[in-house]
Amino acid sequence: MSEPTTNHNAAQLRLLDVIRALAGHEVFGRRLTDLAADVGNPEPMVLRDLQALASKGWATQDASRLWRLGPEPVQIAVQFSIGLRAAQAKVSEVEQRYTRLPG
Repeated sequence: MSEPTTNHNAAQLRLLDVIRALAGHEVFGRRLTDLAADVGNPEPMVLRDLQALASKGWATQDASRLWRLGPEPVQIAVQFSIGLRAAQAKVSEVEQRYTRLPG
């Protein structure tokens, strides 16, 4: 079996690094300088990434110029949670059906 190719786009991978650097700072936000240091890229490059993320709801900047995650990743997480609860309810229903004592 051959090795999987690692044909990953550096900009796409950097976006994921920026998202990770934003995570956990939703209340107080983060400065561009700190994000750039965490990601290990120049501020202009990280700023372009943040602006791209903001255009799709993945990042937001407040009046103090602090960055935080936008609503999009949280909404995706909520959708995942709703789907998981629905699956758990279905499994519970099947379990109830098959574990009742005959009678």
